[in-house]
Amino acid sequence: MSLKARVVLLVVIMLVAGIWALALSVTRALERDLTELLSASFSTEVVNLAADLDRDFRMYINVLDRLAASLTPEILADPAKLHHALDQFSDTSVIVPNACFTADGKGIVIAGYPEDAVSLGASIAERDYFLQVMASGQPVIGAPLTGRTAQHAPAVPIAVPLRDGSGVTAGVLVGSVLLSDPLIFGQLEQTKIGKMGWFLVVSPKDRVIVAATDRQRILKTLPGHGVIPLLDRRLEEGYEGPGVTVASIGPEVLSVSRKMATTGWVVIAADPTEEVFAPIKDIKRRIYLAALLISLVVGVVLRFVLARQFAPLTEAGRAMRRMTEGRIPLAPIPVARPDEIGELIGNFNRLAQERSRLDESLRAEIAERKLANEALRESKDRLDGIYLSVGDGIVSADEAQRIVLFNSAAERMFGHSAAAVIGQPVSVLLPERFRTRHEQHVLAFGATGQSTRTMGAYGMIYGLRANGEEFPLEASVSQSGVSPNKLFTVILRDITERRQAEQMREQLMRQLELLSERLATAQEEERRTIAYELHEELGQELATLKLYLQMFEPGSRGAGTGTPHEEALAVAVHATERVRKLVMDLAPPELEDFGLQTAVRTYCQRKALAGGWKLQLDAPEFDLRAPQPVERACFRVLQEGLSNVLDHAKATEVWVQLHQGAGELELTIRDNGIGFDRASVSEDHRREGGSLGLFGMQIRAKHVGGALEIKSSVGAGTEIRAVFPLRGT
Repeated sequence: MSLKARVVLLVVIMLVAGIWALALSVTRALERDLTELLSASFSTEVVNLAADLDRDFRMYINVLDRLAASLTPEILADPAKLHHALDQFSDTSVIVPNACFTADGKGIVIAGYPEDAVSLGASIAERDYFLQVMASGQPVIGAPLTGRTAQHAPAVPIAVPLRDGSGVTAGVLVGSVLLSDPLIFGQLEQTKIGKMGWFLVVSPKDRVIVAATDRQRILKTLPGHGVIPLLDRRLEEGYEGPGVTVASIGPEVLSVSRKMATTGWVVIAADPTEEVFAPIKDIKRRIYLAALLISLVVGVVLRFVLARQFAPLTEAGRAMRRMTEGRIPLAPIPVARPDEIGELIGNFNRLAQERSRLDESLRAEIAERKLANEALRESKDRLDGIYLSVGDGIVSADEAQRIVLFNSAAERMFGHSAAAVIGQPVSVLLPERFRTRHEQHVLAFGATGQSTRTMGAYGMIYGLRANGEEFPLEASVSQSGVSPNKLFTVILRDITERRQAEQMREQLMRQLELLSERLATAQEEERRTIAYELHEELGQELATLKLYLQMFEPGSRGAGTGTPHEEALAVAVHATERVRKLVMDLAPPELEDFGLQTAVRTYCQRKALAGGWKLQLDAPEFDLRAPQPVERACFRVLQEGLSNVLDHAKATEVWVQLHQGAGELELTIRDNGIGFDRASVSEDHRREGGSLGLFGMQIRAKHVGGALEIKSSVGAGTEIRAVFPLRGT
C-alpha cells in the first residue's frame, strides 16, 4: 500500500472513529436521560401503588382486629355464639374477607364462613402464620395459597390473635382475601405501564408472584437465585432503583421496585426496552447514516488532494529507483517545493554526498579489519592453549546442548576422549535421573540473560564416567553470544575427596554426640552412686556424731562442757550441711522420693537464698510423674541454668515455671540480669574452648528427645526454655 493510500486510510479511520464515537455518545446520553425520566415516572407509580396496597391491608387488619376484640372468652367458648358472631359480622361489615374462621390454641378450626371454604375440626397448627401469631401475639399476613372457594381462586390469609380474659393469646382469627379482590390486587389487572408494561407483587421469601397485571402469572414461581441478578438484588438486598435486565418471561425490560411495609412484599414495575427506547431509534438511524455519508465524502476528497500534494515525492521516488538499479548515476535530485517533501529530497541529496565519503572510509576500514583478524586469530590460538591446559574440566555446548569443546582435564575427569564426545549431547556426561532436570535448568538459565551462575541449586550435581561410575561435581555455567549462536560453558571440579571428608566429619560429629550422651548417662549414674554414699553412709555417720555431741551439751547426763566440745559440734553441723548440699547437687533425694516439683522448689529456694534473688516460682503438682530420665534431665537443666544466673547474671529477680501438659514437660528460667551476646559467646567457645554449660544443657535435653532454646541480649536478661516429650522416652 502506498504512503498516499495509508495517509488517506488513516485520516478516514480517525474521522470515522470520531464521528461514530460522537454518534454513540449522543445515543447513549439520550438512552440515559430517557431511562432516568422513565425511571422517575415508574418510581412514582410504584410508590403510590405500594402505599395503596399497604393502606388496604392495614384496613383489613383493623377490621379483623375489631372483630377479634368483639369475640369475648364467653363467645369463644360457645361454638353456636361464635358462629352467630361471625355470620353477623359478614352481614353487617362493609369490608368483609372472602372467608373467615377461628382456631383455638391448638390450631383446630372451631367456626367460620362460608361453609364451602371452612373445614371445621381441621388443623392449621403447622401453618406458618398460625405459629407466628401464637408466638408473637401480633397480626401476620401469610404466604399466598389457593383458596377453598368454589373457584379455588388464589388468596392471602390475614391472621390476628384471639385473647382470653388475661390478655394471653388463646387462638387465631383468620380472614382470607382473594388476590383478585377489587379492593386490593384486582386493580392491577387494569393497570399497565405504557402499552406493554406490567406490575408485579412478589413475596421475597417464597419468590412467588402474589399479584400481577397478567392474571395468568399469579402464584407463579420466579427463577431461583443467580438466574436474574437484578431480581436477586430487589428481593434479597432491598434495591429499589432503576435497572435493565432480561425478564423471566423473555424480553429485556426497564424496571423499578418498592417494598410494602405491611407485608414485606415487593412491588415491581417493568416496561420492555423495545417500547421505552422506541423514540430514539429513528434518531440513531439518522445519526449513523449521516456519519457514513460524511466518511465517504471525506475519503474521496482526501484521495484527490493527497494525489496532488504527493506528486513531487512520487517523481523523486522514481529517480531514486533508477539510481539504485544503476540506470543513472547517483546524483542530487532537484527540489521542487520547500516543504516536508522538499526537505526529504534535500536529505537524500546529503545522503548521496555522505555515501561517497563513506565509500572511501570503507576501503580504509577493510584494510584495518584484515590486520585485526590476524591478531584475533593469534589470540584464539593462545586461548585454546590455556583452555586445554587448565586444571579444571571445561565443557562448552551450543544452544541445542551438544558438546563443541572438551578440554584435557575433562577427558581425565570423565574418561572420554574429546573426539568421542564432541557433537554428542551433554546428557552423556550425566546419570540418567539428572538429564531432564539439567536440560530444564540450562534452558531456564539461558532465558534469564545472566552471564554466570553456580549450578546445583536443585541439589547435588553428579557426573557419569565412561566406566559407569558416578561422582560428585562442583560446577558453574556461563553463557555468551545470542540465539541461535549462544554458547554455554561449564567449569567442572571433581569434589569426590571433599565429599568424603565432609561425610567423615559428619560421622565424627554423630559419634561425638553419641559419646556425649553416654558420658552424661555415666555421669548421672556416678552422681547417684556418690550421692547415695554421702547420704546413706557418711551422712548417717555425721548425723550419729552430731547426736552424740548433743548428748554432751550442758545439762545432759554425763555431759562434759568446754570450748572443744562446742567446736566439735559446730564442725559436725557444718559437715552435715555440706553433705546435704553435695547430695542435693549430685542427686537430690527429693527428686527420687517425692518427684520433680518438690526437688525444683527445694533447689530454687536454696539458690535464691544464696544469690539474694526475688524468686517467682510456678511449679504446680502434676497428676502423674514424668518418666525418670525426663525428670533427671529437666532437673540438670535447672541446676545449670540457675548456676549460670548465680555466677554471671548479676540478677535481682528470677522467674521459674514448670508445667506439664499436652504430652510434654516445659521448663522456663528467666532473669533480669545483664544478659549476653549469643553470637559472641558462640564464637569465643569455638575459638578458645570456653564453658560447656550451654552445650551441656542442650545435650541433656536432646538425650531424652527434648529441645532447648536460649534467648538473651546484652542488658535485657536471659531466658532458657526447655521442652521434654513425655511419650516415647
